[in-house]
Order: sequence, then structure tokens, then C-alpha cells
Amino acid sequence: MADKTSSVDLVLDALGGTGRYQMFQYFVCMFSALSASFQLLNIVFVGRDVAHTCKAPVNTSDIYLITDNELIQANDSKISFEKCNIRVEANISGNISTSKLSCIYGYEYMEGKDTSLMSDMDIVCDKEHLQGFAQTLLITGQGIGAFVLPTFSDRYGRRPLHFVSHLCFLGFGVGVAFAPTYTVFLVLRVVLGFLQQLSGLLTSMIWTVCNAFIALIAYLMQTYSWRTTQLVYCSVSLYVFVEFFLLDESLSWLITNNKTKQVTKNLKKAARMSGKDCHTVLNVYKKIQKQHESEKSLTESLLGSKDQGVNGKTETVKEKDKTKPSFLDLMKRKRLAANVFVLWFVWITDSLTVFGLFMTSYSLVGSPHVNFVLYSLLEAPAAIALYFTVDRYGRKKTSVALHGIAGVALLAATVCKFVGEGSLWSPIAVTVFSFIGMFGASGAWGTACLFTPEMFPTNLRNFGLGTSSAFSRVGGMLAPFSSLLAEYVEWAPGTIFGVCCLLATVLVNVLPETMGRELPQTVDDVEAWHKKTDDKEAKEMDTFPMARPKGPMEC
Repeated sequence: MADKTSSVDLVLDALGGTGRYQMFQYFVCMFSALSASFQLLNIVFVGRDVAHTCKAPVNTSDIYLITDNELIQANDSKISFEKCNIRVEANISGNISTSKLSCIYGYEYMEGKDTSLMSDMDIVCDKEHLQGFAQTLLITGQGIGAFVLPTFSDRYGRRPLHFVSHLCFLGFGVGVAFAPTYTVFLVLRVVLGFLQQLSGLLTSMIWTVCNAFIALIAYLMQTYSWRTTQLVYCSVSLYVFVEFFLLDESLSWLITNNKTKQVTKNLKKAARMSGKDCHTVLNVYKKIQKQHESEKSLTESLLGSKDQGVNGKTETVKEKDKTKPSFLDLMKRKRLAANVFVLWFVWITDSLTVFGLFMTSYSLVGSPHVNFVLYSLLEAPAAIALYFTVDRYGRKKTSVALHGIAGVALLAATVCKFVGEGSLWSPIAVTVFSFIGMFGASGAWGTACLFTPEMFPTNLRNFGLGTSSAFSRVGGMLAPFSSLLAEYVEWAPGTIFGVCCLLATVLVNVLPETMGRELPQTVDDVEAWHKKTDDKEAKEMDTFPMARPKGPMEC
């Protein structure tokens, strides 16, 4: 029985495969990715850390009235306004007495108070731990949206949800720019993450270009308030008003939901744009319609009947559905459960590493804007390398190699930072190794996106990819705190990223290779892969036994 997806393929083939209409619709939708990517990573610049010290009072002598040490008040003393403390030192009888005060008069920012969200709302010093939540809550909103929004999209169509999400994205993006408090800002970030699930189409190359534009805009707007910069970032959502006149509903959704009138209208438009004969295309669709109607009547007759079992017992279709594989079937089998946990760890590691490197781009030598652009552009060669290796050397070897490159490079960057501290070569070496690490991590993440769905049987394929994607958000939620961790333990972020990548290199070897194999239909198919791999390895061991030390009498 032909499914609706194959029917859509037949219609698209009649339109010339990737014809002008299809490409036009793709590019119209592609530009909406700017909205999604801008709000995802603009916090690197909008919420950047601005150098500051404690603000001095109008009358410096007021500080002596606050100190609880009378001897300091009675002697000449030295007052230092540090990053998070006011230090008062006095020489009392040859001994240095020190008193520390918090920044009770506020903060003095080197670049102006409104250049960053964190400086504007004084999210520094004792509130510094709250900085990471700006990104973490956005990722949390993404997770909620991933569970909720697809249901509405399936019911009401892709186009209406796409437009509504863009309009809301625009409205809440403007709301973020005028957030009066940090709490309001965080709540709005959750909503933006929620809406982001339907606001754009993100692929490797589009992601690369969009991220590069984030840094370009930040560079051009670096003398303006963060609120103005946020308005510029969310202004790209105005593109929704252009899309309204250009973007059509998904043919797949229209055919699946039997929207005959709208399908006919869109196919006429598509045939005219692609230079195809309108009647030929419509005839293909009419044949598909008739086939679906006959299949529907056949299905209804089958559902109304009962199948006779082997033992003479009746078995309804509903009872047969109970034999479909479930997630618990995977967990009951050790090798398959290991596959699932390894994939989840890989997705967490790749997300943590990629987002963590973006979040710490300010710590590298040189312009943070240039570093961010280079990080973004490195994902293009990673995608190209992935394209030429996965079908030649296999998913498994490609994943091992890219995770290994990322792990070694990031650990090397950490070592160079401390071995060469204070030298001229150290910052350059750290930057180069960090770029190599980003190349490996982004390529490894792309491999995981390809590898993961091939590891699950048909009925669990979407579930497997969905849960893996959900676990990647755990890494995304932890990544913003890497810059805060670096404030206290400078070597920790790079070490964590590197060790996790190297651990992923080892764990990926647990997975079977999927290159050149048909996608598994059942849980038994996946388990059979492991058995074939084990048998092959055993045969190789028999054919090429491991070398052993020779005895004195052996030649």
C-alpha cells in the first residue's frame, strides 16, 4: 500500500524534481532561519561581560564611616576600588590592616552601563551566577516547544504555525529589548525558545552564515545600547510579511489532509513556475487521489473484520498493534540499550562543546567578533569533510576521528594556556587549537545527526532522533555556565570539553556500522548487526591471531 510520502514524491517528480518552484519555496523559507539563529546565540554579545570596578562615592571619606575598624578610620589609609570589593588598607603600628566592603555605591563600567544586558541590570559579582540562565532558559523553552508545537503544526498546517510563530517571535523579541528587569528578560527568553521550534529551517550551511551575521551586527552595533542591538536582531522577523505573500503550505501536509482544492491551486502555480504542463501534473495527482480512495475503502473493510489466528483464536488489528516494538524493547536488550545511552552521551557532548566554545569566544586572543565569525565559518569545512567521509569510511570511523580531533585539540589548548602563560606564543596556540576543536566538534555533531536515525528500527526512528535531540539540549543548557566556571577554574571548561570528546571517541566503538546497510525495520534487525559484527571480529581473530612472544626454541 503506497503511503502519502511516496505520493508527494510522485507529484514532485512530475514537477521536475528540484524544479524552480521547489527551489523558490526552499529559499523563501531558508531566510527565516535568521530569526531562529539570531536569538539563539546573540546573548554572546548582548549579554557579554563588561569590565567594571566598584563605583566611588562622591565623598571618599564616607567610606571610613562605614568601616567597622576604628583604627583604620583614625589612620591614613589607602582605598582601592576593585572588581567586586572596596579594599581599605591602613598602616597601623607597622602592620597592614585591611577591610573589605561590597560595592555599596554601585559599579563603574569601562564601556558604559547600557552596552550590555549584564552591566545594565548589574548582573555581576554576587549575581554573576545568574548570567548563564539567559541562555539556559532559552534552550529550556526550545525543549517545551519541541513537545507542544508539532501537534498544532500537524493539525492546522505548517504555514499558519510558521507565520504565527514569526509574529510572536517579533513581538516577544521587541519585549526582550524593553524588559525592565532581569526576571522579565528571562521569562521572555523562555517564550522565545518555545517559539523558535517553528521559526526557521536550520541546516549546516545556513547555520554557518546566520552565525557569522550575528557577529557582524554586534560589531557594527558595539557603540549602541544592548536594547538597540536586540531590536536589530529581532527586526529580521519582519520578513514574515514578505513570506505571507510568497510561501505556500507544504504539499505533503495538504495531500495528507486531503486539501484537494488548495493542492490543485498550488500545483497549477508550481507547474507554471517550473515550466511544466499543468494538465500532466494534475493528472498525476488525480491518479494518486483515486488510489488513496481505493486503499481507504480496503483499509476500512480490513479494520471491520477479524483475522484468524494460528490456534483458531481471533485476533483484532488493535491486538496486532501490541506487537509493534516499543522503547522498552530496546532497554530489555543490553547491546541495544548501550547503543541508546552512547548516542545520548554523544549528543550531550557535541552540544556542550559547540555551544561552550561559542560562549567562551571572548576569552581568545584578538577580536571577539572575528573569533566568533571564524568559529561559525569552521562549520562549513566540517560539513564538507563530513560529506566526503561518511559514505567512504563509514559513520563510525568518521565520528571517532572527529571526536578525537576535537578532544586532542581542546586538551592541547588547555595545556598551552598554562605551560606558556605570559608568553607571546601561548594565546595564538590556544586560539588555533580551539578553532581545530570547533571543527572536530561541529563535524562530529553533524555525523551524529546522520548516524542516529539509522540506529533505530522504523517504528522507533523518530522517537530515537527526538530523544537524542532532547538530550543535546542538556548540553546546551550547561554550556552557558562554562564562562562562569572559567572565572574560578580557568582550565576546567577546556578540560571538560576535551575529556568528554575523547570519551565519546571510545564509546562510539560500541555502535555498529550502518554504512551500506538497509535501514532496520525491527529491533531484531538492529541486534543482528551486532551479531554479524561480533562474528566478523571472531573470524578475523581466527584468521589473524594476535602475535605472542616467541619461546626460545621457536624461530
